[in-house]
Amino acid sequence: MLYKPISSVEKDVAAYLEDLKDQVIINQSLIYVGAVCAFINLPLLFIFLTYRPFRGRFQLLITLAFADFINCLSIMAQGIQRSSIFIDVISTSLMPIKSPFDCVGELWLMMREIGGLWAPMIQIIMGSERILAVFKPAWYNRTYHTRSIASVLFSIFFVVSSISSAIIVAWTKRESKVRYYCGRKAAFTANYGTYVYLVNVGGYSIGFLLNLISYCKVHTFMNRTEKNKNLARLRYYLVISAMSTVLVSIPNFINLASVLFDRIADEVSKAANWTTAINSGMNFFVFLALNEEFRNRCKQIVNALMGMDSTGKVSMIEAKTVMGSSQAKVSAITVKTKA
Repeated sequence: MLYKPISSVEKDVAAYLEDLKDQVIINQSLIYVGAVCAFINLPLLFIFLTYRPFRGRFQLLITLAFADFINCLSIMAQGIQRSSIFIDVISTSLMPIKSPFDCVGELWLMMREIGGLWAPMIQIIMGSERILAVFKPAWYNRTYHTRSIASVLFSIFFVVSSISSAIIVAWTKRESKVRYYCGRKAAFTANYGTYVYLVNVGGYSIGFLLNLISYCKVHTFMNRTEKNKNLARLRYYLVISAMSTVLVSIPNFINLASVLFDRIADEVSKAANWTTAINSGMNFFVFLALNEEFRNRCKQIVNALMGMDSTGKVSMIEAKTVMGSSQAKVSAITVKTKA
């Protein structure tokens, strides 16, 4: 890889290096934020994937959990990659010279694009699913299984096609040079960056709006039986989409308006990594608070790990095993005494 001295780009080298030290701290903090977020998603995926009723009913939520997990890993990898680059630049006073296609090879950036496109598309599909469940319940129930699989496959196709197009664009611009620490706009052009911002802003906002319409319909026009049936899932769909709108859509909307609010957008962009990580790590707690079946499954797993039954007491099987071994020891001692 080729390098160029900082002095060939920056007039005040000392001030630039001081700014890089701040960037190192910011990016190192992302390592811990992303790691915690990813760790929280592991039990969520474990519970979803090891419980057959959840695997049958929650294909979209499982897909969303995978997208969030990838998002968290990408934030952690971004912190590792960028802090390492900045430390090297500080120690050598040399900047790497990179092309857009060089940036495409950075794992964190590709993972960030997968999570950034996949999660909002899944939330649009989730909102559409609730609209169908409320307004067309007969057709929804009849086509649920086939449609859920098709929806997941469509979301994957959307992500793959979007990223493939971006990689092709980066290949066509491989002779140009971009900022050495890379980024979405640097690797895939400003137009693609705008496209991703639009997907994030529109995806989460549309998903929230669709869930809100369904929620109002259920509360206003349905009888108690139908209301309870639909509200069970609508509540956590609505909370998830609302959090995503506040934590991801609004910061991305400000980034989208960066032409008018350049300095504000720069500060929001730094905070957006944190808010994205928080959003990607919160769903476990949403399900824990709003889904009784999920809570019961968590209790079962915890009790199993602690050797207890569902009531929190030591299981009968374990108790019998312990009692049996104790009785065997007593019998052995009695035989030895008689002997």
